Amino acid sequence: MTSEGTETPVLPAPKDGIDFEALPWNLNCPSDHNYIVLRSINGEWTTEHYNPEKDEGLLLSSSICPYSTTSLPLYPATTSLNYGTTVWEGLKCFRTKNGRAAIFRPEKNYQRFKNGCEAMCIPPPSYELFMRGVQLAVQTNGTLIPPYGEGTKLYIRPMMIGSGQQLGLYPSQEYSLIFYVSPTGVSKSM
Repeated sequence: MTSEGTETPVLPAPKDGIDFEALPWNLNCPSDHNYIVLRSINGEWTTEHYNPEKDEGLLLSSSICPYSTTSLPLYPATTSLNYGTTVWEGLKCFRTKNGRAAIFRPEKNYQRFKNGCEAMCIPPPSYELFMRGVQLAVQTNGTLIPPYGEGTKLYIRPMMIGSGQQLGLYPSQEYSLIFYVSPTGVSKSM
């Protein structure tokens, strides 16, 4: 129960037919998951993307895509390809004993992500937009969170890329904020 007296939603059961413990540290089961993608508006992140006061915006209405190349076209002049304008983070999400999702220290991941964006002259998303994107990626891919156990996890990769096209070395006119996932097994030393 939450402090308001309402029950916290329980995750859907893990997808059948996946040996979660045997999954390598790689992109696993891409045909089974969705990713989240948002594009900046004139190089900015606004409440049109996500309004935390109303819990609404493009993030919640139109950003969920099946894992494919159709929702994120990249052209040869894309600034992230030409100038490396990319920032990413990695978060660990695991299933708790009572069937809920827990994410390890997401506020630290946001701070590193924000610092990376600022170092690369990329407009960082707000804390609320970042966290809601992570939450939506987890909710959308709940069946890929491995069963409760030691070492298995759903890896969440928030990523910001300069997705505008240009030849000159100056800040991109467009950015894409992406959240994708992959279930991973128990890490083994090589």
